[in-house]
Amino acid sequence: MGLFDRFKKQDCEICGKEVGMFGYKKLEDGEICKDCLKLLSPWFEDRRHTTVAEIKEQIAYRQQNAKELERFRISRQLGKNEYIMYIEEVNGVPTRFFVTNQSDYKAVNPDIISFKDVVSCITDVDERHEEIKYRNSEGQTVSYRPPRYKHHHDFYIRMEIRNNPYFHEIKFRINSSDIVLETEGDVGGGIGGAVLAGVLQGAGINTRGAQADTLGNFSERRRYAECAAICQKIEQAVEDGKRGAQPAPVFAAAPVQEAPKPKFCPNCGAPYEGGKFCQSCGSKL
Repeated sequence: MGLFDRFKKQDCEICGKEVGMFGYKKLEDGEICKDCLKLLSPWFEDRRHTTVAEIKEQIAYRQQNAKELERFRISRQLGKNEYIMYIEEVNGVPTRFFVTNQSDYKAVNPDIISFKDVVSCITDVDERHEEIKYRNSEGQTVSYRPPRYKHHHDFYIRMEIRNNPYFHEIKFRINSSDIVLETEGDVGGGIGGAVLAGVLQGAGINTRGAQADTLGNFSERRRYAECAAICQKIEQAVEDGKRGAQPAPVFAAAPVQEAPKPKFCPNCGAPYEGGKFCQSCGSKL
C-alpha cells in the first residue's frame, strides 16, 4: 500500500458500502466499516487477525443470537450499577445468561452464554494505594502518625468460556466508579479494621488480612460490601448452573444373570436339554 492509498475510499468487504479513510477498520484480508463492526460480539478482540469469511460467519452467529435474545426469559439479575448479569432459569436451575451495561440490551445484542460452557469464574479486585500526607507549619509535605492511606478498589468478574469461536474470556466491572476507602495504620492488605470488618461480615464477606483502621465514609464501605456480595452471588450462580446443566450420571445396576441349572432324567439321572423323552434311556418325561 502506497503512502496515499490509505487516503483513498474503500469498500467494506462485509456490506459493500464505500467508506472514507476514517470510516473503516482493517481485517486480515480486507476492510470492515464501523457500522458492520458494531454487529460483532462486544467480547470479540481479535479483528486484525480475522478474515472476511470469519467475520461473515460471526455476523450470522450474532443474528441467531438476536433471535435467541427475543426468547430469553429473565429470571433474575445480579448487579445494579455497571455491568449486570441477567440469568434465565428452568425449574429454578440457572441455564444461561448474558452480561451488559446497557439498559436497552436488545439494541446491543449481548451474547447469550450457557452455564455449562463456563470453565471458571473468579473475582478480581483491583487495588491501588496511595499515602495521604499533609503540609506542616513549615510548608513541608509529611506523613500522618500513624500513617493514613487512600485505597481505590474495582471489582471485576472474569470467566473463561469454551465452545465459542469468537471469544474465550469475558471480564466485566461490577462497580460503576472507584470505591475509595481511607485507612489509618499499617497499609497491610488494604481495607480493614473493626468498623469495616463488621460491615463486610454482615454481608457474609471474608475479611482475612484486614490490619488497618478504617476512617469514615460509611457509604463507600457499604459499596465495597455490596460489590463483594454481588461477586459471591455471581460465582454461586455459575456453580449452580454448571451442576444443573451437567448432572452426575446415574447408572442402574444390571441384574445378575444366573446360569441355567442343568435338568436330569428322573429315571436314569442323565442330564438332558429338553424334549418329551430322555436322550439316554428313552423314558417319557
